[in-house]
Amino acid sequence: MNTSDESPFAPVATPRSAPAQVADQVVAAIRDGQIQRYDRLPAERELARLLGVSRPTLREALAGLELAGLVRSRQGHGTVVIASPAHVANWGAEVTPIQVFEARLVIEPELARLAAEKRYPDDMAALQEAGAELEQEFAETGHYRSDLPVHRAVARAARNPVLETALEEALRHTESTRWIELRSSALRPEVIREGHVDEVRQVIQAITQGSQGEAADIWRRHLIHFRDEMLTGLHDEDGLNQPAPR
Repeated sequence: MNTSDESPFAPVATPRSAPAQVADQVVAAIRDGQIQRYDRLPAERELARLLGVSRPTLREALAGLELAGLVRSRQGHGTVVIASPAHVANWGAEVTPIQVFEARLVIEPELARLAAEKRYPDDMAALQEAGAELEQEFAETGHYRSDLPVHRAVARAARNPVLETALEEALRHTESTRWIELRSSALRPEVIREGHVDEVRQVIQAITQGSQGEAADIWRRHLIHFRDEMLTGLHDEDGLNQPAPR
């Protein structure tokens, strides 16, 4: 990294998300050649000072960059840039995993609420079938390939094609290699998988019973758990982002 007095980092400004601004500055420094591939970023305390942000804010930004495959953090070794300028050339048009979770947290609780409000019989049957298949797979193997069939069944049951399309657009960004790696790591503990299956069971029950607020709350909590579990693997040495109790 360039060690001259002229730092590529400057204090971030509001109202835009501080973690997003931090990520943008790191990406801009990579794109402009101020930070080279395989350079180590400044120590956390120093980088937070340069950026004028708290250390938790910095950690959130670095977690997002790692989820996007641009940096790699290792305990005792700091954070190393693994992206080249070519990798970040279209950063402004890219969607980060953190943004995917932000979108899903806006969209999916409302889909669950609408599904509980409308409760078309065919949709309820399809939702229960998707849930039963997930539970059977988990009961037989202790694992499951994906709970997305349930998420999509909830979306279809909401009977709102605009919101359903918005969800599909968000889910399109969950197919990257890095996302899949982090998802697999997050779901490795059986207690985590069991918790996810239980939340699926709860949301299906709430929807089929017409409990609109409860359905939305369960689906929101489910997504927050998943987000935090994915981030835990990145910074567990700091004791941050621990999964919420089940």
